[in-house]
Amino acid sequence: MKDCIFEIIAILISLAALIFTLIDRKKQSERLKKSDEKAERAIRLSEGNIELSIRNSISEGRHRMNMSIKDLQNFKLLHPDNDISIMSKLFYSALEDFLNHYERACMLYLDDKIDKNRFKLEYSTEIRNLVEKGEYKEKYFPAHTSKYRAILLVYNSWENLEAEK
Repeated sequence: MKDCIFEIIAILISLAALIFTLIDRKKQSERLKKSDEKAERAIRLSEGNIELSIRNSISEGRHRMNMSIKDLQNFKLLHPDNDISIMSKLFYSALEDFLNHYERACMLYLDDKIDKNRFKLEYSTEIRNLVEKGEYKEKYFPAHTSKYRAILLVYNSWENLEAEK
């Protein structure tokens, strides 16, 4: 009879341990779920900050380029007979800086560091215009010699749908 009582007590202790283990697992699972939700939120916030930073840097680059265009035109008007090579260099420097902002944004896109769908929605027209239109496309976007490879890769992935087939 004593052996039977010890077995019953051992079984009860084992059941209690099992119940405590299951309860602890459930609590741990809830904590992990909350932790995952917080991590996901932090990632979304980080992506949002990156996207704002991209937009701000492109806007600032565009502003500097526009100011350079204005300065070049003013110089031509005020000094029609003077050499404009220095002003042209300043303009092309601002233009290349502007293109570099798009290049870095496209690198982030290619590295999956930003939301690709939102990026495409926001920048597809701008990138298409950079590559296809404008008076500078011949100088900056020839397919084999361009230093703006990320821009061209993104452009081709969006525009050259037959390449994906």
